[in-house]
Amino acid sequence: MFSRRGFAIGALVALATVTLVACGQGGGGLYQAPSPSSTDGSPPSASETGAAGSAIVIESPTEGESVSVPFSVSGEANTFEAALTVEVVDGSGTGMCVRQLMATSGSGTPGTWEGTLAFPPELNPLPVMLRAYARSAKDGSVIDLVEYPITIATDRPPIILTSPACYQVYDLGGLMMVTGTAALFEAALTVDVRDASGTTVATLQVTADECCVESNFSSSLTLPDDIPPGLYDVVAYSLSPKDGSVENEFPVQIEIR
Repeated sequence: MFSRRGFAIGALVALATVTLVACGQGGGGLYQAPSPSSTDGSPPSASETGAAGSAIVIESPTEGESVSVPFSVSGEANTFEAALTVEVVDGSGTGMCVRQLMATSGSGTPGTWEGTLAFPPELNPLPVMLRAYARSAKDGSVIDLVEYPITIATDRPPIILTSPACYQVYDLGGLMMVTGTAALFEAALTVDVRDASGTTVATLQVTADECCVESNFSSSLTLPDDIPPGLYDVVAYSLSPKDGSVENEFPVQIEIR
């Protein structure tokens, strides 16, 4: 079993590395989570859920809870410009998934925040550390760290994206491979690229290898070259055969430069 102290060791992480991507542009795989430290090299103080008065509080999921991907993370924050990061880190310090979020307010006014983390589940229950933190406006170091253990269950959702991975980086106009598994009626799914407002800037129709049982899908999408650089969500989903409503969403945040 890993200790919380193991997650709070390391050198200063500069603001320029906030992308948290180890794989490079267009690459695959898991990012290496930053090692939070204060400006003097000592670990920052960390709370378990964020006590009253803390800059960041995680309200859901609760400490020790077992969750199935994708799962929602929510809480309260009062951070500089309302910005914070939420991530899941395994026992080796490898990031399983990360998401940059904006609270409803900040910079002196407390606000609420919510986001979804989605990544392929393991074959066995996976103990991980759920972390939320902000970045210092002065030097980019990790501050206001809140962390505690949860467990990722083995349940497999109807749609799983294996590519792109969480916080993968792409070039404007670049080619994005879209792969994963699906167990869907008629094996049909849609993959959208959505901006921060939820507007779809690109879309792709995909068909898995087989109907109604988990099977692979693979395709590619050329990203637009006329959109602003920034964070986007790649969302795979299906439509209900009953009423055509969107269901089984599996969202992954990426960066497009």
